[in-house]
Amino acid sequence: MNRVFMTGRVEKRPEIVYTPRGDKFMLFPLRVTDGDFLIDVECRGDSSGPYVDAAVGAGVMVSGMLIRKKLPAREIVKLEAHKIFWMEE
Repeated sequence: MNRVFMTGRVEKRPEIVYTPRGDKFMLFPLRVTDGDFLIDVECRGDSSGPYVDAAVGAGVMVSGMLIRKKLPAREIVKLEAHKIFWMEE
């Protein structure tokens, strides 16, 4: 079973992208405070809510799974989000 929960802060403004088939994705780097590392988060669909414009530095908890992607030069690990919980300050 590959299920993770990570909490941290949004490092830069989330980016909304569309695939050629029209699928919507939200992408952003998450700064995880325990361990002080960055991981890229991909979320399919509309989990952005009203937070996309004001999300830099926002606290979030992401529920999802780790995925490994093979690029021509290297492999990377991303967090594929199933649910994003935006924390209130």
